Amino acid sequence: MYNTLYAKIQEEFDRIADTFIEKEIDVLADESLITIQSKYNLYDIQPYFAQLANEVLGPDAKLTIESEDDFDPETDDLYEYKINFESRKTYLKREHYGGGVFYSTLYEYTDEYHKSFSVYQNKETVKATNLSYLYLKNGMPDQFIECTEYGISLKSYTCENGIIKNYKLEWPEHNHHCIGELTFDTKRNLEMITETASDGRVRILFDATVSTKNIEEVLAQLETFLVENIADQILEKVKIEEPVYCILFEYTMQGPFPPTIAFGITSEIEGNFEDKELYELYNAPDMQYFSENDYPNSINIDFYPIDIQPNYLITTSYGENIPWQDEEACGIWEKQVFDTYLRVCKRLMHFDFSKSFTKTENFLVMARDFERCNENDFYQNMLQYKINNKY
Repeated sequence: MYNTLYAKIQEEFDRIADTFIEKEIDVLADESLITIQSKYNLYDIQPYFAQLANEVLGPDAKLTIESEDDFDPETDDLYEYKINFESRKTYLKREHYGGGVFYSTLYEYTDEYHKSFSVYQNKETVKATNLSYLYLKNGMPDQFIECTEYGISLKSYTCENGIIKNYKLEWPEHNHHCIGELTFDTKRNLEMITETASDGRVRILFDATVSTKNIEEVLAQLETFLVENIADQILEKVKIEEPVYCILFEYTMQGPFPPTIAFGITSEIEGNFEDKELYELYNAPDMQYFSENDYPNSINIDFYPIDIQPNYLITTSYGENIPWQDEEACGIWEKQVFDTYLRVCKRLMHFDFSKSFTKTENFLVMARDFERCNENDFYQNMLQYKINNKY
């Protein structure tokens, strides 16, 4: 049954671009629909779409744009909605990027399902990006099927007493699934969403309590975790026979925590160490012992203990809420992240890792934003720190 349904949905996805404009024109011409504008993505048919993406608005957020004071074209996103005010249903959502470029989503509703189909549009192109069906059972979500250019996924819900208790997320073309668990307070407000993968890994996708922490407190907790917990894991889990010249953390400002971790070994260096450029020495994907590698030299360091995961959500959300046009605010945030990693590197230099590997004379604990390639900034700081402390 599912294979037939998946085939139909895939076929429909492949045809979206052929009919989208015609359907969009009909919606735009519908005089029963009102237009509202917002800085925010306010709607989708997938239950708890905002929480799943960790993009929940604060209680004081102004949802609609009603005057010039509500919108800054230099820093704010712009969404436009066509809504039936009586039924409270959305029939069109557009995210504007300027210059005639936007993402558009049309919505259809029946008693059996809600449907959305999305495209990328510019002056010359209409390209399908998403087709989704939310199937209902007794008025509650039963299944959510999503099709993109990368394939199809199926989410099956279990509901009790009018709320979603859990779901199973599957990818028909892959031998992998996740079980999602939703936790509510006594007033039925969603408190947390966790997903447990088929390999046992647990991820917190949403935690309603994280907004109560300030960013300095969060960074301090992350620093402690990356020093104490990761050092313990290295001593317990890492065994490298060759001399090691660095421990390297890599991150990106799009999601600065958690980082990846790699260990540089001497056999990876051809020629003299001193003659190498820094990017040749400190680039995690080039290293054999890299936490993203499954084979042959896997590094089984767990960056996802349950207690620390909410801090990852906070730092990602904090960075995303800084307008990229605000260079001063972006610079301050980048320095806060840089300084946190620098303190981690300095503190780890004091640990005795002889149980796990032998250090070379050039050994450093390093970090690097792999998009900004700021390894020189870390290197100069760490080299001076090593000299000052006579390592």
